[in-house]
Amino acid sequence: MQNTGEINSTIPFVPLWGGLLGLLPFWALALIGSMNWIGSSIVVFNYLANYAALIVTFTGAIWWGLALSHSSMSVRNLLFTWSLIPCLLAWSALALPTAKALWALAFLLLLQLLMDYMFLWRRRLIVYWVWCFRRLLTVIAVPSLVLATLQ
Repeated sequence: MQNTGEINSTIPFVPLWGGLLGLLPFWALALIGSMNWIGSSIVVFNYLANYAALIVTFTGAIWWGLALSHSSMSVRNLLFTWSLIPCLLAWSALALPTAKALWALAFLLLLQLLMDYMFLWRRRLIVYWVWCFRRLLTVIAVPSLVLATLQ
């Protein structure tokens, strides 16, 4: 992504609705598990942990996609390398007891946001609306994982 100096905070329709719909499983599973609506909260919270691990993996995959088109080999190597880390850490978190896995996945979402800020936004490898939207989605998703751990 080239740094054009342009700041555009308008989120395109498809990513907006895709991202917002992607938040539904976080909150639906956290609330269903917390209210014990279907009997076994642990099963629901396991589904939540698995979904969170998928999302952590997806946020890392964004880096892979950016690496494909970057012109600098050193930046490309950094992007390719980091793109694998969230997936491996999220997968490892699933081996933990459910409450610890949810805490770990909440931490990984925040860590990925920090990495996105430090290496993608500050270097202008992503446009402003992507940074704003990633931040918003993380700020909405993480509390659902925390809520589930408190049950």
